[in-house]
Amino acid sequence: MKKTTASLPQGLAGANVAYCQRLTQLAQDSQQRWLELGQRLAGDGTSQYLAAFAPLTPADNWQDLAPALGELTRKRWQSQLEASQAITHVMLQEQAALAAGLGEAMREWFKNANSAAIDKSPLTQMWSVMSNQMEAACAAMQDANQPGARHDG
Repeated sequence: MKKTTASLPQGLAGANVAYCQRLTQLAQDSQQRWLELGQRLAGDGTSQYLAAFAPLTPADNWQDLAPALGELTRKRWQSQLEASQAITHVMLQEQAALAAGLGEAMREWFKNANSAAIDKSPLTQMWSVMSNQMEAACAAMQDANQPGARHDG
């Protein structure tokens, strides 16, 4: 039995390519923001160590270093708390940005895929209805992610 493969309509293939490109851009943007946060946090830690040890002179007695080590430990705990808060903040921002970007990409894909379906066959009409429903759902998800949006639960 010969198996036939149907190719995607040109408009649908273009919609798929644009969707994948948008997802790639979202991932790259997110990766860049996480990299910048990591570099900032690592740089802060290094500068704290250097600042704590810079005024110390070499000594034979470890007890002379104890106050500086105690202060360094306190600063490291405080820094780690601040880093944890920064990471949580960035994570929430990233989640909102990715959800908004994904919703936008899906809406655009549904719009492009819908315009690619030019005939009025029952399958195309079903696809059109489903696309419109998914576009409305994505728009509602993005609206719910806006600052100040009310979330009833």
